Amino acid sequence: QATLGGTSTITLGYWGGLRGIVVPIRCMLEYAGVPYRFKTHEYIRGGTTPAERKARWLEDSAVLAQQGLPFPNVPYLIDGDVQLSQSLAIMRYLARKYGLDLPDADLGTAARLDMIEAQVNDFRWSLIYYCWEDKYEALRWNFLENIPGELSRFQPVPGNRRWLMGDRLTHVDFMLYEALDQYALFSEGCLDAEPNLKAYADRFRNLEPTKRFLESGDFKPWPVFLPNAAHLSAKDELPKALKKSGLRVSGGLVSFES
Repeated sequence: QATLGGTSTITLGYWGGLRGIVVPIRCMLEYAGVPYRFKTHEYIRGGTTPAERKARWLEDSAVLAQQGLPFPNVPYLIDGDVQLSQSLAIMRYLARKYGLDLPDADLGTAARLDMIEAQVNDFRWSLIYYCWEDKYEALRWNFLENIPGELSRFQPVPGNRRWLMGDRLTHVDFMLYEALDQYALFSEGCLDAEPNLKAYADRFRNLEPTKRFLESGDFKPWPVFLPNAAHLSAKDELPKALKKSGLRVSGGLVSFES
């Protein structure tokens, strides 16, 4: 329920025109039926240095700091007196507020959720680092070969359960779905060998009202990363999965064929 203003009290800020790491947060807000303002910040394309490319953001972050955001970064969330950066902190806050946590969990169950959250976070950042940093890519020369093994580590987790923690949806499910979808764009067909994970992703994708968001013009499936990333950026060819969905790119703009 993204809005340009009005009655919304929540503001979620991120880079404009890309997918990045903000989608799990947006899906949580959409699933909870919470109106929010999605504020985008410009990342200047074509700058020769990081400072030039982030010049507008440096100005915006200074304003946010003056307004009370302790560690200005994207994504950030402002909900009344609560001002947060760091995606995990934002997701945990929303989970507690909107019932996507385990409020009555014993210590062992809560620790299991923490463990799975950390594993999913490592999983998603492995892809991000590979797509971004040449130095990391050189260190992880076998990254592509390791994708099936990394996916198989999650195979027993859903099992016969609907979600990672059983029948109760948590914020970590939002994280894992988005990570799986980005891996599927990076390595087409990688989920085919993992039927439990593929069924899990399909089940999540069809949740209402998250499904409406993922099929709406508010959701930007491409590019995944900023233009200076080595992979999954606007300069790359559109993945086949997105072509099949009717997505097209023209003049750097992404739209669906009518």
